[in-house]
Amino acid sequence: METAENATGHAPRDRSRSRRSTKDPAGRTQIVEAAVACILEFGFYRASTNEIARRANLSWGAIQYHFGTRESLMLAALEEINRRFLASIGQCHVEGATLAERIESLYDLLDQHYGAPSYLASMQILLNFQHDPDTSPAANEALSNQQQRVADEIRRLLAEALGPDIDDARRTAMFHMIRGFAISTQLVDSIAPGRPRLHIEDAQRLFLAGLVAAQEQAID
Repeated sequence: METAENATGHAPRDRSRSRRSTKDPAGRTQIVEAAVACILEFGFYRASTNEIARRANLSWGAIQYHFGTRESLMLAALEEINRRFLASIGQCHVEGATLAERIESLYDLLDQHYGAPSYLASMQILLNFQHDPDTSPAANEALSNQQQRVADEIRRLLAEALGPDIDDARRTAMFHMIRGFAISTQLVDSIAPGRPRLHIEDAQRLFLAGLVAAQEQAID
């Protein structure tokens, strides 16, 4: 898979790769995390490189040193969010003897990614890259590779929860319902942060019960 550094194909960054890996590796992480934070606060287009550098407490030169371009930086941020998700579920499996237990286990695994604020940042990056005619072919290829890796892992988890013979329509519907609920829950949390936790748990319990009932009905 293409990385953020090689996706744009700039020779200067390639020549300095070994130097970057030993000099100030933490600076790169600071910049990526600052980029995600800026996107969440200001939106994709208003998350300027100057604001990202200020938030990371680094210079604009540091961004150029590690990434070269804003496109490369945003691609690296998306790659890092996906990398963390893949690392968190790579060794995980859906568990449970009953359908209800497996669906709850599936929800818990997916919610750690789709229910996190970082996913909202990654969604903004992805959508803007996909709709921007100036996105480079190399960046588009890197995005496609990232999406495929994530899709493969999600398909595995869905098969463990629902069985390997589940049809594509039911598998896709299950994924979109879980992702949609996870996103909506965190959006409600951001709007009403003081909402009692009990309300969230009740909503989740009803949601999961509905998923189980729908699957049982489809099986029958």
